Formats: sequence, C-alpha cells, structure tokens
Amino acid sequence: MDRPQLIIRFDANTSSLISIHADQNIIFHSLASGEPSRQIVGFNDEIIDATFLTAASSSTHTHLALATNSNLIRMYSTTTFDVRLLSGHKDMVLSLDKSIDYRWLASGSKDRTARIWSSTEAGDWRCLAVCEGHAEAVGGVALSRKMDDKGKTGRFLMTASQDRTIKMWDLTSIPLDEIPEEPIKPRSLATLRAHEKDINALDLSPNDRFLASGSQDKLVKIYEVDFNPGQGGAVRHVGTCKGHKRGVWTVKFSKTDRIVASGAADRTVRIWSLDDFSCLKVCQIIKSVLTADIRRSHRLGSSSRLLVVGYAARHFCCRRPCQVMEHQG
Repeated sequence: MDRPQLIIRFDANTSSLISIHADQNIIFHSLASGEPSRQIVGFNDEIIDATFLTAASSSTHTHLALATNSNLIRMYSTTTFDVRLLSGHKDMVLSLDKSIDYRWLASGSKDRTARIWSSTEAGDWRCLAVCEGHAEAVGGVALSRKMDDKGKTGRFLMTASQDRTIKMWDLTSIPLDEIPEEPIKPRSLATLRAHEKDINALDLSPNDRFLASGSQDKLVKIYEVDFNPGQGGAVRHVGTCKGHKRGVWTVKFSKTDRIVASGAADRTVRIWSLDDFSCLKVCQIIKSVLTADIRRSHRLGSSSRLLVVGYAARHFCCRRPCQVMEHQG
C-alpha cells in the first residue's frame, strides 16, 4: 500500500492545522487566517549557495537564504528556523548574493534569469525585479557593494552565464520604500564576452571599481567597472590571472588589501595581486575548492588575515593558523 501524499493533523494548543507533505515539508496553517504561520523543511538536498539577510524591520541578521537543487529559495528564520519557500524561478537556483546592507537578495538560475528580492514590513520576501537577457543558465551574481549619496543600496547587478558573457544591470529604477505589484524589468547596461567556457563565479570589490570572474577555462579575469546612475555603465577587461590547472569555482576580493583569492578544482587556492595580476601565494588543499574568502582576524591582530576555504571533503578550514572542522557532507 502506498504511503499517503498528504497527512492532516489538528493542534489544539495553537489552533492550527498541520499538513505533512510528501516532500517532507511540515506546514502549520492558522485557522483564523487560513495562512501558513510556520513551516519546517525536512529535506534540503545539496546546498549550492547560502547568504545571511536582514528583514526591513530589523537591524540584525534575521534570515538565512539557501539555494538547493530546486527552483525554490529556502528562507530560514535565524531565530525560529521557520522556513518560507520563495517561488518565481522556473528552474534550479545556482547562485545567491546580498546587498551591502543585507536588505536585498540576488539569485541566478538555470532558467536564464536573475531576480532581486526584498522583505516587506510584515517580514514576507517578495520579488522586486527580474533580469532577462542571457541565453544560458546564470551561474554567478554580484550586487554592487557601495551605497549611493542618498543611501540607496543595490545600484547595479552583475551576472555571469554559461553563454560565457557578463552583463551589467541598472537597478536604480527599483523603489526602496515599497514593493512593486509586478516585478520590474531592469535595463541591461553592458554585455561582455568574458571567457571561452562556463563562468562559475563573480565578485565585486568593496569600492565597486573592479569585478573578478572565475571560469571552467582555468582563468581568473579582472575587469574595471564604470557605473554612472542615469547615464550608463561599462565593463572593461584589465587583466588575466593564469596558473590554475583546472576550472575555477570561486573568486573573492579582500576587503582591505589589493588582492583577490581564487579556488579551483586543481585543489589550490591562489592569492593574486591587483597591481600586476601575478600570483602571490599558492595554498594546497586536499580536495577541489568550492568557496573561499579573506577575513580580518581580530584575535591575531589588526594586520592579520584568515583565508577561509570550503572544499569537497566534508571540511572547511581556516589558514593562519590552520584549523580544520568536519561536516557530515
């Protein structure tokens, strides 16, 4: 006998109907409003990307957004672990990024689009904009890192695709104080043929002057970014970092130094100079590097840096000093 696809139970303590679904999600429905009041997700599958966010009514991180093997973005509350599923993408979500103030979420998908999300005063997350124009899946997204003179976040968005191009999108038409009834369609300001194979990662420097890309063609490329609100934008290639033996999966600028880190399937993390694009250091890792970041270490002194690496062996590690912590997957 097949297991039923939906189980319904009544919780008298909270006056809620609880529905248990075949996808292992448990949803609490308020009898007063008929709306979901809480959701527990029992299965995440492989987690592809993640980022912290801050709702409109808060000053601290309130949510953790996850991209899994799904077209739905899973939005976890950091206090209750209640989950909401953000629908909109038609195919698997591949990449996430947040604005400098953590108010906006950017997502890239196999459906060849990128979306911008924000929360309402009630705490619900809604789609603000849809960027359409790539011919293949969008595997990398990067929101601008600076505020404008009026404190406006998310001035522009950079996207990278399996069509081997990078696009710049103007987000200044998105209102800050309200959620549009229908998602806005931002204007593409620039398109650049960037690599000879799929582009896996993007990152913008803290001052929005430079963009880094990593690709299956084993290269890290650096671009100069020029954005003028209301006038236009441009992306110009200024340097190539050569040295990886296999595809590059992650790139990340330092927040304090003129360097960029890259991690690749050749089991190395490389540190590159932004002055002459030479390799300053090579860190050997035991497995393919999936993500890397450069952080200031307050415990080691103001001049110390930590290289944080995640790789395909159930581990992440911090170099200087080296610390290895194990995950179950």
